[in-house]
Amino acid sequence: MYVKRTWRCGKCIEVEKYQTFRYKGKMTVRGPQSNPTPEAMAKVNERNSYKNLRRLLNTNFGKGDLHCVLTYAPDKRATSPQEAKKDIQKFCRNVKQKCKRRGSNFKYVAVAEYGKRSMHFHVVIHSGLKLQELGDMWPHGRIHATELDGSGDYDRLASYLIKQTNKTYNDPERRVFARRYVTSRNLEQPECKIEKVKADSWRETPSAPKGFYVLQDTIVQDVSEITGYPYQYYRCLALGGGTPLKTKDYAGRRLYQRRNLPR
Repeated sequence: MYVKRTWRCGKCIEVEKYQTFRYKGKMTVRGPQSNPTPEAMAKVNERNSYKNLRRLLNTNFGKGDLHCVLTYAPDKRATSPQEAKKDIQKFCRNVKQKCKRRGSNFKYVAVAEYGKRSMHFHVVIHSGLKLQELGDMWPHGRIHATELDGSGDYDRLASYLIKQTNKTYNDPERRVFARRYVTSRNLEQPECKIEKVKADSWRETPSAPKGFYVLQDTIVQDVSEITGYPYQYYRCLALGGGTPLKTKDYAGRRLYQRRNLPR
């Protein structure tokens, strides 16, 4: 017997199977456990943040939405994390108001990062607005934008965004947000279906539901170093959704850069 958890996130389905002390096969032998160190637990927390962000992106965003990088011009840099936070909040508030007047829906996920000299933000946006319109609401510098592809699997983008938070999130003096990422309140939350499956083991080569195919490079079969019991993980993608891009753009087609405009 084992536990199966399934997340339906837009065009993507995630499946996780695992055994526990209570739910395990008759022939299951428990492997060695470890007492996780603070460093190991920090890695676990980072990995969980990445998983949660991936599911949010896959559920709420798609083709045509934008991954924007909001940067500061040298003479307009925020002087503190608090000031930077006010800048990004004002930007999101202005975009929301413009979308409301247009009758369009505004959703976003934002992370903050300190570069070598200055703060900048990564924001995944669903708005229906043109890049020029978004740029007009960020008077502090440039907006670099990438258009999301239509695959529906934004795993690499989620991983990239979480990595961008490491320096800022782990430094109390530079931290802008209390969490690794912030979101609009209207994001749809992915639901998790939990099942107890009566079987001694699972298929080593998983199969996909009708209308989906298994992303073979996502299949993981291992033993949990925390519980000592086996687990399996894989993702499925809707047929016709396309193949996730493997470029440095981490999302899709690169758009033009918007330079500072005179104010």
